[in-house]
Amino acid sequence: MNSHRALLSACVGLIASAGGGLLADQAGSASGPPRAEIVRVLLVTGGHDYDKEPFHAMFEGHPDIVVRHVEQPQAQEWFAPDKADAYDVMVWYDMYPRISESARDNLVALMEKGKPLVALHHALAGYREWPGIVPILGGHYFLTRDGGETGARYKHDMDIKVTFPNPAHPIVHGMEPFTIRDEAYKGFEVLDGVEPLLATDHPESGPVIGWTHRFGKSPVAFIALGHDAHAYNNPNYRRLVAQSIRWAAGLLPDPSEEGFVKLFDGRSLEGWHVMGRPEGFTAVDGILRSESGKGGDWLRSDRQYGDFILRLDWRISPQGNSGVFIRCTEEGDPWVTGNEVQITHEHRDDLHCTGSLYGRVAVAPRPDERPNVWHTYEIQCIGPRIRVIADGVPVVDVDKSEVPAMRDLPLRGYIGLQDSHNPGGWVEFRNIRIKVLD
Repeated sequence: MNSHRALLSACVGLIASAGGGLLADQAGSASGPPRAEIVRVLLVTGGHDYDKEPFHAMFEGHPDIVVRHVEQPQAQEWFAPDKADAYDVMVWYDMYPRISESARDNLVALMEKGKPLVALHHALAGYREWPGIVPILGGHYFLTRDGGETGARYKHDMDIKVTFPNPAHPIVHGMEPFTIRDEAYKGFEVLDGVEPLLATDHPESGPVIGWTHRFGKSPVAFIALGHDAHAYNNPNYRRLVAQSIRWAAGLLPDPSEEGFVKLFDGRSLEGWHVMGRPEGFTAVDGILRSESGKGGDWLRSDRQYGDFILRLDWRISPQGNSGVFIRCTEEGDPWVTGNEVQITHEHRDDLHCTGSLYGRVAVAPRPDERPNVWHTYEIQCIGPRIRVIADGVPVVDVDKSEVPAMRDLPLRGYIGLQDSHNPGGWVEFRNIRIKVLD
């Protein structure tokens, strides 16, 4: 941005009691105010060896996720009603064979009420002495069944190409197919009616290696990947795990377009006002473009908005710089009178990089900032709460009353698109639409 001043913010860490687990609860921290909403995860392990240090490191660096680690068989005590309010999402990475009758009853009751579950890898073979686990997980890896072999098998160190049957699903939205070195499962059961999430054509694997479904009122996600450090250190796998937790907790955008209306018709600047020279912005073939040096300054919506969800795609040149303004006024600098959601390919710190509320709220985690590639923003403004979801990943979630420099900013104002103002740079926008909530 032109001449912004960074707001110095305190680093906030959230650490809770481990409750008897081996690993203390952790949440990543970033410069800035606390997240408006935190997902409390009950992480269950036991019954299968794993590389502990790299596995637990996957859950670090996410300020919206705090983990409580418990081991089997004591983990089953956490299904009881008097403990269930202490966490929001269960993440299973255990393979314990037995579950007590009381724990079964508590678990079923818990999930019928809506407690979300994310199950990883060998958790598909857990509680195998209890048939009731199959409809909960949406499938199962049976070692034996009815006294006989099932045909299920595994093979280590396979290079598995992963694709997405439904690339619009919130968990995988914005991801590209990838290859991972991992253990392959084959011959396991997958129930009819689950929604395939991950797929592969590897000959040593089942074709569907991840899915989502519901048990009772509970959203359930299963990912077959995740045997060892090869997987834990793969950035695509790490993203899948974090996004599955957020999806289960209801923190990812609903992909539905119901209620959204276009702010850009794809061929003109109707509905917008150029706050600079008119030649600074052009509209051609569904793309709104600004090139540096043409004096566009910024583009203002014709009307003001209070509570809304704004969705758009953007693409920036190498070393380019631009942004999206929200709830700003016509007079004055829009990044001062409102907030700027930054767009840049320049090297910036987390308080001034892509996705940040420029100079006021840092991003965490850091989003994809590649140039010449289309990216997506969903910006949610609901009362004092502002969320920025970049390429499907929540990077800002703040209550503006927690930020001194934002407390007096209006709850209603214009939406704006900044021009490209670095020499030789350009920025493009498309698919700009809004859902008004007030």
